[in-house]
Amino acid sequence: MIAPPTCPICSKPIAAEIASKSATFPFCSERCRQVDLLRWSKGEYCIVEPLNPQELQQETSSPEE
Repeated sequence: MIAPPTCPICSKPIAAEIASKSATFPFCSERCRQVDLLRWSKGEYCIVEPLNPQELQQETSSPEE
């Protein structure tokens, strides 16, 4: 059985039928959506691995090249 999606802020399970119609998905509520936005604006989410130009070039190059 597949586990129901959970809110990334409070970990509350979200029913699949509600998630598909929710304006706040993947969050369970407007409050959790606002908490996430605040964390982004304060810079709490960040990339912890330094950017390597060679890896970036490999990831962005098309397979035909």
